[in-house]
Amino acid sequence: MVNFYKGNILPNPDVVFVFGSNPEGRHGAGAAKIAKLYFGAVYGQGEGLQGRSYAIPTKDLRVKQNNGFKSIPSGEITKSIRRMYSVARQHPEKKFMIAYRNTYTRSLNGYTGIEMIRMFIDAGPIPENIWFSMEWINTGMFD
Repeated sequence: MVNFYKGNILPNPDVVFVFGSNPEGRHGAGAAKIAKLYFGAVYGQGEGLQGRSYAIPTKDLRVKQNNGFKSIPSGEITKSIRRMYSVARQHPEKKFMIAYRNTYTRSLNGYTGIEMIRMFIDAGPIPENIWFSMEWINTGMFD
């Protein structure tokens, strides 16, 4: 069974806000900005645990063609998700809450929510302390 949340992710000592980042760690827009403002994301750190947040690189700001959309291949994002799963298993007392909520629309990284869900599934067994948005659960892809 996959855990889910409804509404917005709120700061809490047992919550880790998992967000899409860029390798440069310039947390200036979208969920990355929220991670910096409310969950302790560190400017300049593009991947990993930081404060009460975890960054997964999903868009390379140095890539200019196509506005940088899909500038990090899905296979590389899947590897980063796998690393996040490993960290989540090391911290079973924490809820790693995935900040993605969109389904068919494109995120700032150029991938739709459905494409991102596939990467989370392809990363391997989902740890018990990973939480996805109800919007993602409602797609039926986790069944």
